[in-house]
Amino acid sequence: MKEKKDLISRIIEAVMNNIREHMMIYIVIWIIVLLLDIYYVWFYE
Repeated sequence: MKEKKDLISRIIEAVMNNIREHMMIYIVIWIIVLLLDIYYVWFYE
């Protein structure tokens, strides 16, 4: 029973780490998109 619990917690930990890494990538992409958006508004208004 204890082994199963360890396995589940290990899987949850791996998933959380994965989400954290991808969140950083998504945040960076959103910042780039926002900057491009501001750039276009500035120069093509």
